[in-house]
Amino acid sequence: MKLRLAVSVRSPTQASRKEIENFMKKSVILAAFLLIVNGIIAQNWDYIRTSGEYYYGVGHGATEAEASEMAMADLVSMIATNVSSEFIGIEDDTNTNGNVDHKSKVLNCVRTYSQSTLTNVEKWVIGKEPDVTVRRYMKRSELARIYESRIAKAKDMVWIASEALQKGKIDMALQYYYWAYSLIRSVQRPNDVKDDKGRILVNWLPIKINEIMSDVRVDFEKRDGDFVDLLFTYSGQPISSLEFNYSDGRTMCQGRAKDGRGMMEMVPGYETDTYHISLEYEYKGQARGDNEMQSVLDVISRKVFPKSEMAVNGRGGNGKVAAKKDREKPAAISAIADKAGVNLKPAKSQIVESNEEYAQVLNTVIEAIRTRNYSNANRCFTLDGLDMYNKLISYGTGRITGTPNISFFKGMNGTVVARGLQMTFSFRAGTKKTYVEDVAFTFNADKRIDNVAFGLGQVAENDILCRYAPGWSDETREMLMEFMENYKTAYCLKRLDYIRDIFADDAVIIVGNVVKRQNSQQGERDITLQGQNLIKYNRYTKDQYLENLKQSFARNEFINIRFTNNEVQWLEKYKDKKIFAIQIGQEYNSSRYADKGYLFLLVDITDQNNPQIKIRTWQPNEVSMEKLYNAGDFYSE
Repeated sequence: MKLRLAVSVRSPTQASRKEIENFMKKSVILAAFLLIVNGIIAQNWDYIRTSGEYYYGVGHGATEAEASEMAMADLVSMIATNVSSEFIGIEDDTNTNGNVDHKSKVLNCVRTYSQSTLTNVEKWVIGKEPDVTVRRYMKRSELARIYESRIAKAKDMVWIASEALQKGKIDMALQYYYWAYSLIRSVQRPNDVKDDKGRILVNWLPIKINEIMSDVRVDFEKRDGDFVDLLFTYSGQPISSLEFNYSDGRTMCQGRAKDGRGMMEMVPGYETDTYHISLEYEYKGQARGDNEMQSVLDVISRKVFPKSEMAVNGRGGNGKVAAKKDREKPAAISAIADKAGVNLKPAKSQIVESNEEYAQVLNTVIEAIRTRNYSNANRCFTLDGLDMYNKLISYGTGRITGTPNISFFKGMNGTVVARGLQMTFSFRAGTKKTYVEDVAFTFNADKRIDNVAFGLGQVAENDILCRYAPGWSDETREMLMEFMENYKTAYCLKRLDYIRDIFADDAVIIVGNVVKRQNSQQGERDITLQGQNLIKYNRYTKDQYLENLKQSFARNEFINIRFTNNEVQWLEKYKDKKIFAIQIGQEYNSSRYADKGYLFLLVDITDQNNPQIKIRTWQPNEVSMEKLYNAGDFYSE
């Protein structure tokens, strides 16, 4: 044993004296350095705690993450304690003892910052797992910057709401006015926040919201069994889109009006002369992905707007009709009630005037749907058309609403497209939801229906069919219209094979959602656009995107997409190709998720029978394509 030790370890006399001297010098220097550093650290922490320049918190835990979470909670509590008296706009809650708990309300409010915008908080880790101490601290001056950031975000939302209101987008106007109002109520001194006209926004915004709601009118049209058809106008004009809640006689349900029409589905046997609805304005579901907005809506007390509640007089299940004075309708309401479909104004050259044979076929289909004798219309379809028809009648509970006002358009390659039929659809899983959709039917040369698709909505359809665009032929307009109709329908009716065909194999597919700032992961990039939240863009290959889509289709009972106004550019520099850049407003709803944003597509429609999407992206707010994307730079031959 001694021999082995002697061999494996050199004795001091064998070691170099120079090595020993160097080691001792380094040890002394290291010890001195550690003493200095420890002294500086101790001095700095003492300064942080006593200078009055910092907010700080300390946490202990078995892991760094656990200790850091506790330290952040301690930090937020300290901020809340110090600024509690300065939060003058917070509506105080009353606790179980009947006492007003202002501090708890402020604490919850400050937590909305910790979850989203407390980005400049320093971290100081002491020790190792399983015994870790974490200190979190930030300069008090940072809090003012954070307030300013939230105020700027609220003012951006006011601008978005004002633009939406001018374009008749009542749902978007209500949503962003209310979100801005909630954000301002969560800052330290809401009464100090003014717009460029000097208006105190925390006072002006609720007045504006009430003003919008006062100009919304909801009228009863008719009851068909358990289904109630409603007519929606704003300042006498049909509302493009508006979400509402209603009682079906048992529970609260959700509905969405489109182009002036909405529908409610009552529980079987429920009879009433008055229907109670409330206009949606909080849109908490749309805040998913925006952690700051979501946390604010969870914390700030919901503002009740009496104007949002409406009692609609109408026909009850017993056949009783409302008094005549309640049934009188303004001209705009009567115009909606007299016909279904969209108020398109296409050129005469786009219309098929000799349409009697097409009308006869379509009337057979309409009668089959109306009476629910669906198979009576089977002979009207090709095999492909019959497959789409079966998907349509299986899409929730569908029924025809209003009086069809059909127009027949010249389609692609000698086809004819019938537009103007409106249907309502309801879905019962979870919270009952109802939607209104336009339905288009495409006839082949043999006058049989070869395709069924959902329409885009009045605003989007007029943008394509009727807007001034020099050099655009009727064929070009119809080509774009049919492509967008089929694109929308493919997602609603879960046509994965069709989606696979229309995406190019090398397509750039970017799926975005609003997120708080975080470290980018591989395959992701963070982008900040003026007037927008931070967006996380995930880029996928075609196969990855289709696999995710397949899983989404399986998870959701239904998917509903609504397109609003759009902007289209024809990239004419590619002389031998028809390549279009399309930015279109999209409202996405499913049984599990909902959002609103703008879809950007770069699509090659040179081969009319085989359109190819080259680029697909999404962003939450409307931005000019020249500012957001220079479409011509995306594509090269």
